[in-house]
Amino acid sequence: MSGLDRLSPLDLIKQAEMLANRVRKTQRQLHGKFEQQGIGAYRLYDRDIPEIRAVVDWYEGNLVMAEYTRTQTLAVEDWLGTMARAVAAALEVPMEKVHLKQRRTRPTEGARYERLAATGARIEVRERGLRFLCNLDDFIDTGLFPDHRETRALVRAESRGARVLNLFGYTGSFTCAAAAGGAAATTTVDLSQNYLRWAQDNLELNKLFGPQHELVRADAREFLENHAGRRYSLIVCDPPTFSDGFDVGRDHRALVEQCLALLEPGGVLWFSTNHQRFEPNLPAAAVEMTGKTVPPDYRNRAVHRSFRIAK
Repeated sequence: MSGLDRLSPLDLIKQAEMLANRVRKTQRQLHGKFEQQGIGAYRLYDRDIPEIRAVVDWYEGNLVMAEYTRTQTLAVEDWLGTMARAVAAALEVPMEKVHLKQRRTRPTEGARYERLAATGARIEVRERGLRFLCNLDDFIDTGLFPDHRETRALVRAESRGARVLNLFGYTGSFTCAAAAGGAAATTTVDLSQNYLRWAQDNLELNKLFGPQHELVRADAREFLENHAGRRYSLIVCDPPTFSDGFDVGRDHRALVEQCLALLEPGGVLWFSTNHQRFEPNLPAAAVEMTGKTVPPDYRNRAVHRSFRIAK
């Protein structure tokens, strides 16, 4: 390249070719294996090439491409579009099935995550016998975090007969996994009514919804404070990095202690975070599970950290 500060037309062509070649090779390696497992969402490119700071995800024949914005590419007209056209051609995906986004890692002003569109369109995505509804256009995130595919499998394996609490429940993918694993009852807590409706839609899609699956609109921390008398045998807690005065790096120990207070003896807490510089301050019983929960298609192993804490 001619330098990080000067991305020439030739540099742009070279980057597009490198990205297309890399994604084509990765798709050949992954697609058959994931099809055998009934997995329809996975990562094809994960910032593998230093000068191409983007991710490419496969969602049932659709491509979701996100650029981590930086000054070098902001100065180039349609950098992301150029990359997308090259990848789409390499994988023979029509451009109407390519969904482009820009991620702001540390915005100096404005919201980090804003609504991008209002299509309301959702597709069904397979995951080992389950199906999840995903919206590929309206938000930065799609409604499903494929990087927690293995975490969901582990939670599912521990859920038979369990009373499960899913905090910061989002669209209920962990709830569906627990229900499919034979949970006796689940409680899904999220502050967004829209996400709770989405969680119910996911449960209904998998023919799992019923009165034993409670959906609670509440702040997760307030729920823990106000329901100290409840007891659960399995808790999933995957909080946002920052939210309304909450800082997972600073506040996670107190949150974990609140969760453990609601666990019955012999119960298990699954705690995870996608904080990129997370320094755990956890009870001695915490066992880090990141090596088992980050899937092999995520070459950037820092996508999340996970911990299993038995009481």
